[in-house]
Amino acid sequence: MFPWLRSHVRVLVELSRAILFLFTFVLVVPLLIGAVLGIPESRILPLIASAFILQGAAPPLGHPLGLADPVIIVLMASFAVGVVTCILEVCDALSLTSERVARWIGKVGERMEKHPSIRSYGAISCIFIAWIPGIGLYGTPVIAWILGWQKVPTVIFTTAGFVIASGLVLTVTLVAENIHHVFF
Repeated sequence: MFPWLRSHVRVLVELSRAILFLFTFVLVVPLLIGAVLGIPESRILPLIASAFILQGAAPPLGHPLGLADPVIIVLMASFAVGVVTCILEVCDALSLTSERVARWIGKVGERMEKHPSIRSYGAISCIFIAWIPGIGLYGTPVIAWILGWQKVPTVIFTTAGFVIASGLVLTVTLVAENIHHVFF
């Protein structure tokens, strides 16, 4: 087999994995949860579509759709797992296609070796990075990938941060709604 063909096939495999993770956790799992709980697709899909745009601010939109709070949080968690895993896989694929990116990541890795605690425990910070406006769910996995943090802890901690942020937004919305009912 030609060497260039082998590298292209590997990139396609990585991108296929990214799409598979995205499709599975963003669509299939939420729709299965809906099927098990008797929730129609017409209530789940708009929340998922809103999450792509609004990220952690999307959960309050689940209430007008008739979704219970625990269902909203579980759907947001599944969404986060799919998106974060997909982004990490795309980053891996990009590093395979660009020698420049691979060299740069190698240099970052060399610098990170001087700070083993950051490499070992840095993924925990994804809980907080996922809350930063403008970075949120889409930027956190890229930061983790650049810094060479392990995938599984990155997915777990980024999802945890996203779920906590989603829960807080949902709670604040409920409190504001209750205050509104008191005065109006």
